[in-house]
Amino acid sequence: MVDLVDIHDDNFMAEIMDSKLPVLVDCWAVWCGPCKMLAPELQALAEEQAGRLRVVKLDVDANPGLSQLFGVSILPTMVLFVDGLVETSVVGYRPKDYILEQIGPFLKTPDD
Repeated sequence: MVDLVDIHDDNFMAEIMDSKLPVLVDCWAVWCGPCKMLAPELQALAEEQAGRLRVVKLDVDANPGLSQLFGVSILPTMVLFVDGLVETSVVGYRPKDYILEQIGPFLKTPDD
């Protein structure tokens, strides 16, 4: 099972900006029902795409500065970073296959 790292101000650079793999940031909150529904979808995505993608979690209530930086106004929101830059985002609950369809063009191949 792949552990989804919690990001915050202290580890943002190491976990996202310095990552060799694309990073999908799951912006969520404890009180958000759709976020809870999304969690197993993202866990499965992280496991299926291990080596091509990292999935991390950002509690927007605990990290308002980062969530504002990402422009998060609706939960859940997933923001994809590639080489430290935002490439795309997915807003609202979406099934794993839909998320993969949106971020797939940005994922690394095993040879990259």
